Amino acid sequence: MKKLNLILLSSLFIAFSCDAPQEAQVIGYSVNQDGVQTPVTAGPESTSEVWKAYIDAHNERDMEAISNLNSDEFSAYGPAGEYVDGNDAHREFLTQWFETKNPKWNILWSISNTGESSNGDVGDYVTSGHQVTLNVDGEDITVYQVIDALIVDGKVQMLNVYQQERAQVE
Repeated sequence: MKKLNLILLSSLFIAFSCDAPQEAQVIGYSVNQDGVQTPVTAGPESTSEVWKAYIDAHNERDMEAISNLNSDEFSAYGPAGEYVDGNDAHREFLTQWFETKNPKWNILWSISNTGESSNGDVGDYVTSGHQVTLNVDGEDITVYQVIDALIVDGKVQMLNVYQQERAQVE
């Protein structure tokens, strides 16, 4: 009888522990417009998958795939003050940039996260580091970019691009 009770108790413990909600893992914080810190948690892996497909489409110059991965409310802030508003403007920007700079991205790392924006909206983001090769005046140069991308319903809605050029170390 004791064995039966022990087995029954163990079974109930396992069953109820599997149904217990998992608390989101806090990985950092953001600060809203009022200066209040709010938690940033580990986000869904699907955002990194969307991001990889998005970068692959850029490297393949697949404008149709890029447009399909952009949200209807797409916008982007570039590292030199550029602002792109809308899918058509993004297509125009990329067409010219592909022709003049021939960028190629290599993803170095990617972090999916969920957090509150400065205006209080909660969303899923991917923050990703890249090594980017650009052609400048006939010479290939390497720059490093960190891009924060807001992913909504499997689509890229907003980008913030930060870029660093490193000195040659010999």
